[in-house]
Amino acid sequence: MLTSKQRAYLRGRANDYDTIFQVGKGGINENMLEQIDNALEARELIKLRTLENSDFFAREAADTIAEALGADVVSVVGSKFILYRESKKNKKFDIENFCEIEEKKPVKKKSPVKPAMKKKLAEKFKKNQKRK
Repeated sequence: MLTSKQRAYLRGRANDYDTIFQVGKGGINENMLEQIDNALEARELIKLRTLENSDFFAREAADTIAEALGADVVSVVGSKFILYRESKKNKKFDIENFCEIEEKKPVKKKSPVKPAMKKKLAEKFKKNQKRK
């Protein structure tokens, strides 16, 4: 169960996310639940939506999917809804401390400025100084 602060944090993180699943007239079936389960394990936070021709309203679909997969409903707005479930292998969010877990990325080394480029920059700087 998420607290209101955790829900607010996750809602903010999902703001830029695209919807990756749609609940249509086919409804919610085992295949769809399996795909959503895999997506939750990989991403922890996903955005879904219900189509106009669906038999479900967004709140009904969110509650049904969350109950089936052991996820939490973060938000339901209009036809879109956000689900969260903590991943066992791929943790992305630390919702206790309200921060993302940074993956270690290799640090890029800055390439040294080449002498020809230094000369061009110096000339450009002198021209700008003369104009003033």
